[in-house]
Amino acid sequence: MTEKSLNIVNAQINEEFYSAYLYLAFSAKLENWGLKGAASWMMIQAKEELDHALGFVKFLTERNQEVKLETITKPENDIKNILEIFKAGLAHEQHITERIGNIYEIAKAEKDHALESFIKWYIDEQVEEEANANEIIDKLKLIGNEGSAVYLIDQELAARTYLPSGPYAAKA
Repeated sequence: MTEKSLNIVNAQINEEFYSAYLYLAFSAKLENWGLKGAASWMMIQAKEELDHALGFVKFLTERNQEVKLETITKPENDIKNILEIFKAGLAHEQHITERIGNIYEIAKAEKDHALESFIKWYIDEQVEEEANANEIIDKLKLIGNEGSAVYLIDQELAARTYLPSGPYAAKA
């Protein structure tokens, strides 16, 4: 594995841990607002992001490469409503999509076929992540940020269940 490939994968591990941290912060805020269904949805998202980080860790350890864990940045905490939270989540997912695309391009350029194959799962996952966020945002735009309609979407979000996620999930 080239140094360039190793460095970008290690940087992505930090990004994925930050993602889990961000969704955990969103979950706590939603819980405080009494939106337990949305809080649960975000907690599951945090768990999935942790799975994704651990997938990158496993990928490196299976290739006998050094994992370099860095400090996780504190998430912003000035969001005022549920729509803003999901918009912030979508913006973050778009950032991750760009980073995953960069990893794929580096893997191709460095002729790191194992990394190129591995990262394809994350490319497909990002399509799903953005689609899920967009669907919820569209619903929130239709109903607004207040009243009984928010209660109904909160109940819908509560139905989400956690399933281990990542290229190594089936092996767990």
